[in-house]
Order: sequence, then structure tokens, then C-alpha cells
Amino acid sequence: MKKTETSLIPNRVNPTPDYYCTWQTQLYATSDGKPAGQRAIIGERALFERERPYGWAYFYEQIRSDLYLVMDDSWDVPLNGDLGYCGSLVLDAEKFPAATAGGVSNTKALARLCDRIRALGWKGLGGWVCAQEAERLNEGGSAEDYWRKRLREANDAGFAYWKVDWGKKSTDPAFRRMLTDLGRELAPGLTIEHACVKESLPYADVYRTYDVPAILSIPMTMRKLADCLVGTTAAPGYAGLVDCEDEPYMAAAGGFCMGIMRHPYSGPLPNGHRDMSFPDLHRNIKTKMYEVIRAVHWHRIAPAFGVDAAGLRIDTKILQDDWCFESVEDELEAWWLGNGSLFDRMSEQGMAASAPARIARGIPLPQVVADEQGKQPYVLASRHPNGTAAVATLGRTYGRVYEIPLCEVTLAVGDATQIGVFGEYRSLVIESTHATVAGVLMQDLAGDTAYDVTEEVVISGSRLIIPGGLIHRVGTMAQPAEDTSEPGIVIQLILA
Repeated sequence: MKKTETSLIPNRVNPTPDYYCTWQTQLYATSDGKPAGQRAIIGERALFERERPYGWAYFYEQIRSDLYLVMDDSWDVPLNGDLGYCGSLVLDAEKFPAATAGGVSNTKALARLCDRIRALGWKGLGGWVCAQEAERLNEGGSAEDYWRKRLREANDAGFAYWKVDWGKKSTDPAFRRMLTDLGRELAPGLTIEHACVKESLPYADVYRTYDVPAILSIPMTMRKLADCLVGTTAAPGYAGLVDCEDEPYMAAAGGFCMGIMRHPYSGPLPNGHRDMSFPDLHRNIKTKMYEVIRAVHWHRIAPAFGVDAAGLRIDTKILQDDWCFESVEDELEAWWLGNGSLFDRMSEQGMAASAPARIARGIPLPQVVADEQGKQPYVLASRHPNGTAAVATLGRTYGRVYEIPLCEVTLAVGDATQIGVFGEYRSLVIESTHATVAGVLMQDLAGDTAYDVTEEVVISGSRLIIPGGLIHRVGTMAQPAEDTSEPGIVIQLILA
């Protein structure tokens, strides 16, 4: 392996509307996991006071320019928690005293906050939006007038992202399309994300697959992706992007956006209790921060692209993961037991979730040879409209164990010369349509230098065999010892 003087990652801002949102950090900071506390804590103190558990605007220093910071549920609700203000999009003076100082207009207050966030290096500021007009505001006029006013405010303030979530109109596709269309007219710099109703996806800037718990996030998100992608194509003139939330390697390999919720405050909650959202077991997601860096950097190479049913392939084979409870008296597992409707199966013994084994967009389904125990990972792959390709192996949950079965995976990349590879492998076989591949460069997507690995791979004409150990070694070399992120690399094929 020879170090080069080259970086395969372009020095430009990620064009995909990826973001970090504050909801799970709101939970962490309150130590209780109850919405009332989470709604009350969002504000300037949480964003800008540096002492833990605050200081959220200082997260993701290496990639802030590639991410929006999205304030989640109830940033526009007064400190007293009156949910009648949901959908107001008005900054509360108690939560945001500096932004609102001097009794300025809401547009000016929003602009101050946006400027402060951008000054810290973020791509921009966004916020959660309740899918309804605020009940406490009687402004007269129609619902369209109500949202026109708020879109003009967002445009004038430089507000960058709306995460349109629950509310009285959350399952109304006509309402959601109206917001997108008005946004294109009145706030062309604003990205509007939708959720809850698949019919809004073809007419959306972004559509979010919606919440899942971390323990079985992989199968649940794979299933949600399959459900929303089948039969769905972006309407002409609409982006039709899909946000798979806090699954960065799914976002990278599948051509999706991500709404990251993980944060660097690893370990237990401030009160010493286990963090029920990101527990320090299983995947231990808060120790996998470099996965976000790698996914963002891949999006600089291959941005998220819109849904197209014609290029979709979904495996008929279904895999099921399960989690076994040790004790339902445990605060962590009792919390999951109370959310049983989210899973395929739930009892006092455990829970289970299932999903298609493979999903591919614009590329043939990767071929997977199961390991010696008959296990295989979930696999996601795509070919980007710009000609690049990507693949990810995604871990399985058995009982209380998380692992990625090490398998031989074969990916037919066509004429792609840049390939993103995520996860663990026994070996990765790349089948190219180029007559001869003369060499291979490989780079950790969190690093800044490519390596010539030609001598460590097997090249036979247009077919390459890459050892899984090489992918792991290069794909984790940039992360610190305490980070447990899975590998993520970019491969450059050198043609004869």
C-alpha cells in the first residue's frame, strides 16, 4: 500500500440537504425522555452555552459546512409549553433572548439566529414545523395566506430547512404539496421536508422515513425505504429525495439524505441513567461519529438523488432481526416495551423487526454469499446518475448481539470508476464493463489521502477481488481509537 499525494474527496460543500437535528440531544439534556422536558429545553442556552449537556451548535466541527442544524420539536413553542403555538414559527423571547432583543420583528429575530449559526460554520439553520396553523394565532385569512407569510419570513431571514412533521394536517398530501409549491415560489432557498404520507413523496423536496429506535433501526429503516420507494417516482420538476434519518451508511450507499440525531455526548444521561435513545450497548451509536463524516464526504462525490421506480430492485428474501430482553424492569427495555406497535413482534421476552435482505437503485442487486453459519448482512447499493456506484453491508441483531456477517459480496458497477464502499466484508468483488483495470486507489472517506492498493487486490481483466481486511484497514484509519465506526472508503479504478 503506497501513500499518494492525492485526495479523492472534492473540496466543496456537500449539495445534499443533510442535517443534524436536536431531538435526541434534547432528550439527553433533560435526562427523562419525556416530550414536555424536551420541548422546553430547546433554545439559545442549549445551542450556545458550551458546558455539557448544552453547546449543540458546536457539534460536528469537521463537517458543519456540509450540514444544516435543525432545531427540533417546539423551538417555536413558548417556554410554558403551550402547544397551541405549534406551527407558529415564532421565536419565543424566553427561549431566544438574544435573537429577540429590542422587540424586533420575528423576521429579524430569525435572521439574527440564522447568522449566528452560519457564523459557526454550519451550512444553515432549520427547524421542525408542525403540520398545522397555530391554534393560538388568529391572523385571519386562509391557510394559504398563513403559510405564505411564514415562507416570506423564512426567505427574508435566510432560514434554510423546514422539517414538516406531525400535526392536524400531517397526513394530508394536498397540504404538503401546497407547502412545497409555495416554498418554490416564495422561498427558493428553503428545503421543505415531508413525512407521514407516502403520496407526498413525488412532490417533495425531501421525504423522511420517520422515527425508529436505535436497537432495530437497520431492519426497520430498510423496510420503510422499501415501502416508500415501491411504485414511486419523483414528479417532473420535484426533487423527490428520501431522508433515512440516522443511518448515514444507508444514506451514502443508497443515494438518500440523512437527518442525523446521534451526538458526541456518549455514555449515560446526565442523571446517570442509561440513554434509552442511544444506549451504550449493541451498536453504541454515539461512538460512531466518523460514520457521519464519511457519509457526508461521499455525498460531495455522489449527492442524494430522487426516487425512480424504474430503477428500483428489492429482494424477495426477508431477513428478521430480534432483540431479547433481560428484564422488563430495566429502564431501557421497559421504555421499548411501551412502544411495541413499532415492531413486528413485541412481548416481555423481546421484540423483532424484518426487512428485505437487499435493496438496489439503478444497479443490479449485489450478490451475497452467506457466511459459514448461513448468516448474511442487509445490503444496499446504488448507481448514481453521475456514474458513480456505492454499496453498504449493514449489521444484524441476534438476541443481544450486533454484528455484520462477513460475506463475499459481488457488485456489478458497469462503467463506474469511483465506488463508495461501506461496512464489513469477507471480500468485495467488483465487476466492471471496462476491458481492463490497471490499478486501484483507495481512501478512507474521513481521511485526506488516497493509497495505491493495486498490489493488495486481485485484478483479472475487468474483475477485482478486494479483501475485506483491506477495506477495514483503510476504511477506519482516520478515526480515533475511541470511535468504533464501521469502514467507509472511496475506490478509484485506474483504467489501462
